[in-house]
Amino acid sequence: MTRIARWATTAAAVAAALGSFAAPAYADVIQPGSPDGPTREVLTAGCASGVDEATVAPTVVDADSAAGFYRCDPVTHRVATEEGRVTCAPGGLFDWSRGLCEPAAAVPEMATRLTAGKATLSTKPLKVIGLHATLARARNAGPQDAVWNATITFKDTTGKVLCVARTDAAGRASCTADKPRSGAAVLRGGYTAEYAGNGAVDGRYATMAPATAQGGIRAELPPQG
Repeated sequence: MTRIARWATTAAAVAAALGSFAAPAYADVIQPGSPDGPTREVLTAGCASGVDEATVAPTVVDADSAAGFYRCDPVTHRVATEEGRVTCAPGGLFDWSRGLCEPAAAVPEMATRLTAGKATLSTKPLKVIGLHATLARARNAGPQDAVWNATITFKDTTGKVLCVARTDAAGRASCTADKPRSGAAVLRGGYTAEYAGNGAVDGRYATMAPATAQGGIRAELPPQG
C-alpha cells in the first residue's frame, strides 16, 4: 500500500469514528437557540418539570451517569416507556448544554450544590431518623434547578455509611439509618451527605460536579415503649 493510500485509509477511519458524535442522538435534537427548528429542552428535575410547550419532547440529564440521559413523553410528562433511558456511543457523553452526545472532552461540567438539614437520634432502639439533603444546580444567577434521581450517600463523622437514597423531583433525598454501625456518642456529632457526581466509567469525566454538605443530629427522642 502506498503512503497516500495508507493516509486515505487512516483519514477514513478517523472520520468514521467521529461521525457518531457529529449527529445528535435524535434527529430533532437542535442546539438551543438554533433558528433551524424547535429546541429540545434539557431538564435536571425530571420530566414533569418541563413547562415550555414550544419545545419538542425534553430530555433529562442522568445524575448518576455522564454517558446517559432520559427521554420524556410529551403527553404524560414521564420518562418514555420505550427507550426511556439512552446511553451515548462509547467515548461520548451527554452534553446537557446542547442536548446531544459529544466527545467526552468537549462536554462542560455542571456545578452542583448540596444542602443538608437536621436529623433526629433515637437511642432505644438506636437509629437516626430523617436524614435528608437537597441537590440543585448551582448558578451565579437564575433558577437553582433541582436535580432528580441522584444518589445521595449519608455518612457519620467516622465515614461509616448510614443510608443511601435518591433525590425526588424537588432534589430532596431522605432516609432513616435503622442500624447505624457507630454508637450514640459518634452520631451526636452530625452527618455528611455526599453526591459523587456522574463520572464516566473511567472516572475521568463528570458532567455534573460532586458535592457534599454537613447536617446536624438533634436531641434524642424519648425511649420507645
